[in-house]
Amino acid sequence: MAIIDNHKSVKIDKSFEDKHPEMFKFFNDRNLDVEVNDDFKGLKTFLTSLSNEDYPYTYDGYFDPDIQIDLDTNAFVLYLKQGDNVISTYAAKSLNFHNFYDRFINYFNIESNNETLTLTQPLTSSGIHMYSSCQWVSKEHRGNGFGMILDHLKKNICFDILNANSNYAIHKETFINYHLNRLSYDVSVNLATIPQGNVGGAGDSEDKIYNICWIKKDPWLYKLNDIRKLYN
Repeated sequence: MAIIDNHKSVKIDKSFEDKHPEMFKFFNDRNLDVEVNDDFKGLKTFLTSLSNEDYPYTYDGYFDPDIQIDLDTNAFVLYLKQGDNVISTYAAKSLNFHNFYDRFINYFNIESNNETLTLTQPLTSSGIHMYSSCQWVSKEHRGNGFGMILDHLKKNICFDILNANSNYAIHKETFINYHLNRLSYDVSVNLATIPQGNVGGAGDSEDKIYNICWIKKDPWLYKLNDIRKLYN
């Protein structure tokens, strides 16, 4: 396997690899390369150029370089590659939860849920809170754990390299078990009901209930020994 370095500040060095040998063995045993990138225009172009069958989702506007100004050094794109072919993607960036929430309710024209703001109190403290999205695995490679392990790599970069306090994401309610048991988030709670559905992310277009999930740095580090067993 190879680490392809195309990011100006997020660097996967030997100390990082040595800290996560099981994860990199997973990549190596399957002849997969990992690319770290800061080209969000390239990510948008790649995902939106896929067929509707392969990528039947709405591209996440929080990672749209044409409308966002915060895709700076605390933001990165991950590609999992098999030869020259990209088979999985992920992205993360530093995003204050209040900023995320305000944009979310305004975009979908829904009423603010104060209960959600209370439940997500761990995301409103000072520090770096990383929002992640744009998880995709090619339809030919699904069911092999590639999305899961790329998510784990993303979390390890957030916590080890960027020293983030938390990592959070949104998902359709039907995927709560996947996010808690495979992606190893700590908490998942209701975020909003979108009457029209079809917001994006895995699932059916009819899904209307969306959750927010998160994990903080210390609980993630505490879980690592158990998480590594998922790679066998």
